[in-house]
Amino acid sequence: MMNGFLIIDKSSGMTSYDVIKRLKRLHPFKKIGYIGTLDRNATGILPVALNEGVKLIPFLENGEKRYVARFVLGITTDTLDMEGTTLSEVVPPVFERAVLEQELSKFKGRITQKIPVYSSKKVEGKPLYKWARQGIPIDPPHKEVEVYNLRFLDYVHPYVDVDISCSKGTYIRVIAHDFGAALGCGAALHTLKRTRHGEFRIDKSVVVDYLKVKQDVVDYMITLEDVLQTFKGIVIEPVLEKFLKSGMPVPLLGGSKDWAHGELAKLMNKDGALLGIGTVDTASRSIRMKRLIK
Repeated sequence: MMNGFLIIDKSSGMTSYDVIKRLKRLHPFKKIGYIGTLDRNATGILPVALNEGVKLIPFLENGEKRYVARFVLGITTDTLDMEGTTLSEVVPPVFERAVLEQELSKFKGRITQKIPVYSSKKVEGKPLYKWARQGIPIDPPHKEVEVYNLRFLDYVHPYVDVDISCSKGTYIRVIAHDFGAALGCGAALHTLKRTRHGEFRIDKSVVVDYLKVKQDVVDYMITLEDVLQTFKGIVIEPVLEKFLKSGMPVPLLGGSKDWAHGELAKLMNKDGALLGIGTVDTASRSIRMKRLIK
């Protein structure tokens, strides 16, 4: 069975689920899923979990994300990007780069965003975009996110290019819109490319069109062990494996001084194969299986 991840470099015009449908044509995966939805016109990294890899999604989805984005000044839309209906359009003034950099810097750190009305966030049990399409006014909730780094790249009027590193759930199109509002001319997200998601990087990605047969998937697949390179590992002795797999805690060999209580660890057998993800209990100096990999 193919257990692992593909790092897909998603093309513009495809939804994240379109990628899944394309892969299912190559092989009837028992389980398949992706981490971090990309909008249809966004491009770049879309990590896809295959079979047992799906079990690792909860441990990987909170990884830092990095994007290269282009904002276009002078335009606002109902979707905050170029997919939507234009709400306003003006000829924006030509700004000094220092002014743009100063305004961009205000979005670094912990910020509060108003969730776009055209988003999958559910309100009263229904995604916001469905309320919007029905013409029913709904006041979207706010959320707090963190922008770890925001770097000004270039300015060729009316386009502003930025490099953004941020937490899960950050809406780059909201940053574009709020940036335009701060400048007084409006702005929308023009293009977006995700270049990193946690340890998933663009240099190990593949365009889905390159995958023609099952063997292509095997050739580009990243193993579960490699995906968890940043996790501290514990080798489980063969005699303890059956206890661990049955849900019983096993001794944390080597002591607990190098571990934090509740810390997650990748559990390996003596051959280097992944058994699962475990939780460390420093009080009892033991470890218990949290997610078993078959």
